[in-house]
Amino acid sequence: MKDIYAVLDIGSATVKLLVGEVVSANINILFSKKMTSHGIRKGKIESMPTVVSEIKTLLDEASAALGATITKVALCIPSFHAHIYQSDGITKVNSPSDQITSDDVVRALKLSRRFERDDNEEVISVIPTLYQLDTKVMREIPIGQKSASLKAESLVITTKKKLLYSYISAVEKAGVEVLDITINAYACAKEAFDAVYLQEGAILIDIGYKTSTVAFFEGGYLKYIAQAGVGGYDLTKKIATSWQIPMDRAEVYKVKYGTCDYHIGDEDIIHTTRNQDKETHYTQRDLAEVLSEGVKDIMEVIKTKIDIINDGRSYETVIVGGGGELPDIEKVSSVVLESAVRTYRPDTIGARDMSFVSCLGMMYYLNDRSRILGKMDPSLILPDISSTMSIRFKGLTKSKPIHSDKKNKSRFSKVIENFFSEED
Repeated sequence: MKDIYAVLDIGSATVKLLVGEVVSANINILFSKKMTSHGIRKGKIESMPTVVSEIKTLLDEASAALGATITKVALCIPSFHAHIYQSDGITKVNSPSDQITSDDVVRALKLSRRFERDDNEEVISVIPTLYQLDTKVMREIPIGQKSASLKAESLVITTKKKLLYSYISAVEKAGVEVLDITINAYACAKEAFDAVYLQEGAILIDIGYKTSTVAFFEGGYLKYIAQAGVGGYDLTKKIATSWQIPMDRAEVYKVKYGTCDYHIGDEDIIHTTRNQDKETHYTQRDLAEVLSEGVKDIMEVIKTKIDIINDGRSYETVIVGGGGELPDIEKVSSVVLESAVRTYRPDTIGARDMSFVSCLGMMYYLNDRSRILGKMDPSLILPDISSTMSIRFKGLTKSKPIHSDKKNKSRFSKVIENFFSEED
């Protein structure tokens, strides 16, 4: 049975679905598509029927393209209301020979979620960062090692219960189970950063539609996360205001001609306004000037979030997210943030789009989980055909009310309930 997983990323601007086959450390993309989101604002579901319909549309198209029904999805949810904690859990190793098993690791991780937090918070991710055995410390999963006790230091991510349960409800109303969950910021980091950066220090800037997430990683932990109320929408609005044109026209110009490079398109007229007998022509260079000013404004706001963790050191800084799809945005950002900034675009065939970074990272996240929990059930089982290449080709070319906390908590998939429920 192949390790094929479907990842669903539900955001305020777009809903993304990616189906991939995990082969060693690589991902073969079998299907990927995104569509505009209409039912979510600032990380909250405002129209459940709309969100459910959009999820079903993507799932149905993927199932039709792949010739198999998707039954489970891993879920990336917005980082908007996330909180992060460092915790640890200590357990006695149950094996008579003191040999650590996956059960011991899971038990230690479950115990690490026992700490005081607000009643309206729910744990969505418990991520091990360090293991302490009797005689040594390890970052790798210590299954098979000998020790009388095991301490697991963990990154624990929570979000608001009502928000989490609404996302789970939307997915299950669309007819599929939730396989696992994490937030966009952590999933993006799994794809965009090498492990060494997550240890030494790295900053992730995820530019969304109306909000952007700033996340700081160090020592394997997600140590800081903040939201900035700026995003790609502000760039569109900047064009519309400067040129006195409708927002939809401004968005078209941004997507089709947008760049922060002042040295191109000086003679390329892309828009003309007429006021009585006067005509005003706007070139691609004019657009670049407007967008560069817009990016400066966005990065000034983001800089106020980064300054909170600024200790004088220079960190690897990466821009991801659909709002970052603008040539040379990293150059303007580097000037404002006073540090080297790069954009990250996946090079995985079938997902070479900055908005798919979180989906790809979630695939690696699932791979890490399977090393602890054991082999997970796949999201779908492909029909018996000669090779996955034909399916991959087919998939890539296919054109086409919130309940109470108690009731919703029972809606967790078996894997999530097993992993995150506390020890008796």
